[in-house]
Amino acid sequence: MPTFSELGLTFNDATRALAGGLWQTAVEEGGQGTGSVHRYVDDLTTVQTGLQAEIAAGQFTGDTLTHVNTILADIGTALNNAPAATGGDAAAQAALRTAHLDILNVVNNDQNLGGTANGGFLAAPAALPDGTQVKFDSHATFADVGAIFNDFANKSLGGINATNHDALLNEANVMFKDLEHMVNQTGGQFQGLTNVHARALLYQVDLERDYVNQAANNTNPVAGRGSNDNVLDMIDIVQGDHNLAAAAHGGFAPFGDALNPTPAYQDNAAQTSFWANFIAESNTLGQQAITDVTNHDAAASAALVKTLEAFKADVAAFDAAQGGIFGARFDNELLADKSTVGAAINIAVEGLHSGNLDKVTAAAEQLHANAADVGGNNIPLGGGTYNGDALTVADALSTAANPPPVTQGIPAPATTPSVQAPALVAQADNTGAGAHGGTGTNAGATSAAASDAPAQTATADTAGAATSDHLAAQHSPTADMANHVHHMWG
Repeated sequence: MPTFSELGLTFNDATRALAGGLWQTAVEEGGQGTGSVHRYVDDLTTVQTGLQAEIAAGQFTGDTLTHVNTILADIGTALNNAPAATGGDAAAQAALRTAHLDILNVVNNDQNLGGTANGGFLAAPAALPDGTQVKFDSHATFADVGAIFNDFANKSLGGINATNHDALLNEANVMFKDLEHMVNQTGGQFQGLTNVHARALLYQVDLERDYVNQAANNTNPVAGRGSNDNVLDMIDIVQGDHNLAAAAHGGFAPFGDALNPTPAYQDNAAQTSFWANFIAESNTLGQQAITDVTNHDAAASAALVKTLEAFKADVAAFDAAQGGIFGARFDNELLADKSTVGAAINIAVEGLHSGNLDKVTAAAEQLHANAADVGGNNIPLGGGTYNGDALTVADALSTAANPPPVTQGIPAPATTPSVQAPALVAQADNTGAGAHGGTGTNAGATSAAASDAPAQTATADTAGAATSDHLAAQHSPTADMANHVHHMWG
């Protein structure tokens, strides 16, 4: 029989899945399962069964027994409403959220239950006091933004719909305006890698506005998947940067840990080619930016700006064309100026224009972190892994088991079938949450001209290249960077 604390950790997993709303698809994509609703139902059923067993064993008495019975009633309400909540039913989503939050409230207000939870039944990010007016403030602090974010995350539990749309969109708009002011004001509030992270946060808040609209208008059946990943990713950005975490003062509060890691996405041939090129070019272009600024080479810097812009556009175009769960996992990494890649490239461009070595170094670190991140979150066609430190396409696939033929350059985007939301079916799903979000519906970037690609970018995949290129990578500034970059999006 599981302990109350163990049941609490399972409930934490359910709370994490609930952020941004539950989702479901008719067809599995990339080994990602068919929906977080199965995970949520499985988690709550486990807690329900465990509590019933503990009651039968006489573990609870008096008021605590009454409170446990209240929890069981709330679990029943949540389980009854979870299927409809995946379809945007506002009443079902509201009932689900209310029941789930009531369970957390009951546990954390009962001395016996709270004392034995031991990190289980972790409270959700705190809501703002009733009647709080959320509006842009030019004097807002990062802690103020964090408090609004906590309220947004709390309100998003269960799903985003026509009823809560206006409040959530207003909060996203205010967070965007406040952060934009902080990032862009003279001198800026953030420096170095923290500046890149703050810019990425700004861009992902912008992306979240899209999810709010898509979910409320039922225009994207995996908007909940994208929102869930995006919300959790923004928390990871802040909590993984000690400067931002200190400035947040409790804002961007973390959810409890997932019980299982998010399954790596199983790539098709085009996606394998894309990631190999993405990894190689991210690392190479970051290294080249540092070299050009260090050498005060204005001509090379100007040429590299064009290459970086072309890379950003090509990456966004490929990502947008994938849609579905691929987009929901990776848009906040790839989707131009709504992503971490966009933040890194834009800051690199600023540094190249101004000759600011600190900016291009921070941008290069983020580009490498992105490459290492996706290298660990995807499986190439044929199995194995990607080498996230690679400087060439060949080396990016040097750890793959049996990769398809891959040539230099981001492949032309190819669309995949749109995702359809089915009725709930009984199926276990251990998909974890919090590794990249997005929907792929907001980018209109076009592929840049091939003439913009410089000679220093990833070389074509040729026989014997993997060995020699790997040796080069071992002694490159980008490879050395891997020893200290914190991969907060892994």
